[in-house]
Amino acid sequence: MKKLVIWIIIIALVGLVGFRISEKFKKVKEKPAEVAEPTEVTVEIASYGSIAKTLPYIGNIVGSEQAYVFPVEETGKLIKYIAKEGSIVSKGDTIALIDRNIKGMDFKPAVINAPISGIVGNLNLDPGSMVAPGVPVAMVANINAVKVEINIPENDISYVKTGNKANIKVSSYPNDIFNGQLTKISPVLNPMNRTSQASISIVNPGHKLRPGMFANVDLIIEEHTNVIVVPQKAVIDNENKKVVFVLNGETAEMKEVSIGLENNDFVEILAGINLGEQIITLGNYGLTNGAKVKIIK
Repeated sequence: MKKLVIWIIIIALVGLVGFRISEKFKKVKEKPAEVAEPTEVTVEIASYGSIAKTLPYIGNIVGSEQAYVFPVEETGKLIKYIAKEGSIVSKGDTIALIDRNIKGMDFKPAVINAPISGIVGNLNLDPGSMVAPGVPVAMVANINAVKVEINIPENDISYVKTGNKANIKVSSYPNDIFNGQLTKISPVLNPMNRTSQASISIVNPGHKLRPGMFANVDLIIEEHTNVIVVPQKAVIDNENKKVVFVLNGETAEMKEVSIGLENNDFVEILAGINLGEQIITLGNYGLTNGAKVKIIK
């Protein structure tokens, strides 16, 4: 009798445990599946624009014409400068007066004239300083137009030709871009550094650019206009293919693209997307085709 009671209790316990396990699984099945949150993205419109391939250089600014002012024959002492540093002079204007008196002889002061028109600089001598042929008294530079002198490495020579446009920046005017054109390339290379000296001409009506300034140059070697361009960050490498994600309703659609010119900021799209499509530019890394997305401003 006792054995029967024990077996009844064991069967009851097993049944109770099984019931509870069954109820637990039922609740898990009835719980709705969690829906993945859409990925937040930003978009930009694929539009027509211009894109350029450039080569970077550094250079020095000089006047389009500049000349050091030397006495021709006069030897003596500097009496004074007639022109002031920074003043504008015309060719033939007086720059300085030289006392060329010799003991026992009386000469009128010798006049040193400007060899070209421009702005006066480098008045480095003090009154009373000795002056002789070969000793520069001043420098005059024409800065209505200026040149940037750069050195082009041997490896770049095949890409560069006269007429190439250039964008120039100087630290004195960090928000300004000055436009120039390559006007001269030396036909020979310097054997010491294997570079060819070149000059970029820039119109300088406001005289912002001054001789002696340091310049950063982007020399344009190829430029395409009126082409579809997208931000560089929109193009992703995917299994040896270039792809972008475009907005398709509330999902991201992956499209393979062919690209042309590219620079640090933009990429030219030759095929794969259409003008006006909304291109995902932020949040695109890790996206999959058809993934839910949400635009953020």
